[in-house]
Amino acid sequence: MITPIPDSARVLGQIARGEVRAGAEGAREIATRHEAAYGNAFTHHVPDGEARFTGYSQPIPLSGWHYLELAPDFYGHVFMQIGGWLPEGWPSEDTPGGTARMEYAHLHGRAVPRELNVQVETKGYGGPRRFMKIQWRKGGA
Repeated sequence: MITPIPDSARVLGQIARGEVRAGAEGAREIATRHEAAYGNAFTHHVPDGEARFTGYSQPIPLSGWHYLELAPDFYGHVFMQIGGWLPEGWPSEDTPGGTARMEYAHLHGRAVPRELNVQVETKGYGGPRRFMKIQWRKGGA
């Protein structure tokens, strides 16, 4: 029997994306065993995340979030990015833009640095909700 660990979903996601080199057969076997023991881990709901910025009265909820390491830029600098959907009708005045100080971000199953200067961009894509991107240089430099 497989015993779940706190980051089972993360590891299964890495296997599914080919980030863990278990081989095709090994990955299928691991996923099959886990699904038999615990159900389909890839369809479970990931709790909303939140980010709090200095100068704003409340944390900003982010649904459908991602946490990525971006490819190096022209100068070889690596950036980290949090992205997620703001709630429908979230007021613009409660949303930072440009350079801001991120006090913290809570993302289920992820350790995110605290107290960072970040670049924040929010865009609408034709619907009632807007997408927020938060980026910073890896290492905080």
